[in-house]
Amino acid sequence: MAIGHGHPASGGAGPVIASGVAPSAASSGGHVAGTTRERSGAIVLDKNRASGKRMARILVSAGYTVKTFEDEPPQALWAAIAAEPDFSSWLLLGESSAAPTLCSLLARPEARRYCRGLVYGGEELDVSTLCEQPGLVAVLGQRGAQTRDLETELLGVANYLRGQPLPPLQAYLMWGASAYSTSINNVAGRDAAEARIVKLCSEQLNISSRIANSVGEVVHELLTNAMYDAPVDSQGRAIYAHDRTAPIQLATEDRVIFRYGTDGLRLVVETADRFGRLRRLDLVRSLRRAATGQVNRAQGGAGIGLSMVYRTAQAMQVDIEPGTRTRVTAVFDLETARAAEGSRPGRSLIFPDLTMAAGRRDP
Repeated sequence: MAIGHGHPASGGAGPVIASGVAPSAASSGGHVAGTTRERSGAIVLDKNRASGKRMARILVSAGYTVKTFEDEPPQALWAAIAAEPDFSSWLLLGESSAAPTLCSLLARPEARRYCRGLVYGGEELDVSTLCEQPGLVAVLGQRGAQTRDLETELLGVANYLRGQPLPPLQAYLMWGASAYSTSINNVAGRDAAEARIVKLCSEQLNISSRIANSVGEVVHELLTNAMYDAPVDSQGRAIYAHDRTAPIQLATEDRVIFRYGTDGLRLVVETADRFGRLRRLDLVRSLRRAATGQVNRAQGGAGIGLSMVYRTAQAMQVDIEPGTRTRVTAVFDLETARAAEGSRPGRSLIFPDLTMAAGRRDP
């Protein structure tokens, strides 16, 4: 790790500039063909110097050249970015109190193509408003001093923005944990999957029935969304969304993939469909409706399902490849008896859009 000179941070301390070597992108599964010739920079804005340095080291491991600041106005941070015209992309990272500064940077017209942002920390945030911010790809919460959830999620997002796929279900589990996969094409299959998860939680993992049923509700919602809301015909018209209670039989090619796994400390569930129709706007609307108590049944659902998933799980990852795939992953912490509802610090939401992640500075 090399230390260099840069624009001064508050208090007279200069930024720490750490240089990393960019790894090659995955040969398959990635959304951008990364090369070792591409250089990516990162800005870390954290008043806690030790925390900022830790975040910087993680980004270095993903191939970024990192500048850390304790407290700087947007114009000074932008000057640090502008001073590196050979960098193809930037990740702007800040603890929760720095969210307004990061959003101000991301809103600059010249930043929208090649700058992405990420907010982390324990303060309560207006997640729905942050989701509306162009270029912001994740809000990560710190969940306990003895865990590395924040660091693991940060590394996954950082690698994604350099061309790697988002982490799969197994990445959230300890090495060697079992994971299972099945395809679902009708209501009976959905209900059986929900019952299987509830039974696993209550009878084998010794989770309270209240929490087990909450996890079951998440599985029900994710599968229902993928079965009823995702499928469209050749003209792009929704096939089943008008009635999410009707019995349906999905075609073989339209079946939903359901995966789950546990290592005894976490339980992770995941659904994937082949349509890729979930939009960031859908997530924002769900979060806002839930916050205001509004329910919209006009289009088949209650309109708050995605928010329920986010508020129940400790981490929710949304991986969208428009027109090709929607993959939603929910992570539950089995060690902490959390309430099934209620927004709390520590929850993480990862919601990058493929089209946003693909931006690069024009050569």
